Amino acid sequence: MGRDDWFEKQIDELYPRLHRSMKAYLAGSGVEAEDILQETFLKAYKNIDQFEGNANMYTWLYSIARNKCIDEFRKRKYESNRSSIPVEEYNIESDEFKSKDQQEDTELLKEAISELPELLRSIVVMKSIDGLTYPEISDVTGVNEQTLKNRMFRARKQLADILKKMGVNQS
Repeated sequence: MGRDDWFEKQIDELYPRLHRSMKAYLAGSGVEAEDILQETFLKAYKNIDQFEGNANMYTWLYSIARNKCIDEFRKRKYESNRSSIPVEEYNIESDEFKSKDQQEDTELLKEAISELPELLRSIVVMKSIDGLTYPEISDVTGVNEQTLKNRMFRARKQLADILKKMGVNQS
């Protein structure tokens, strides 16, 4: 299999997962995930020789995409300490639940996540929604694992407070 065929296979396999992650990361910003991903895959293709086998292809692409998002935010002078993410932007696994109560709980969780500051929200999205491990998140963000764990702890505490204010009984 040639380099082009291999790369095309990677796009087919990783695009849906990366798209879901970027939609959550970009939600409420006005930046389109499709535009970021197009730039991401173009940059990755042009720099494929820089891809080191010790990294996971997904985390390498995620890192490129995240940096593209940051560049776009800077370009647009996008600053926000608190997200205004539309609840429907989050795709938490599958919304095909058996009970109406579970669907309502998921919607409340989506809304609570959207209330988090971007710093904490991005870690929650990567860890809880996209399923990245702390080492993978560290590869993407450049932040050490212990700091990520501390931020995740803070995010969970803030989520609990937000849910409590929303009237959700967490017992």
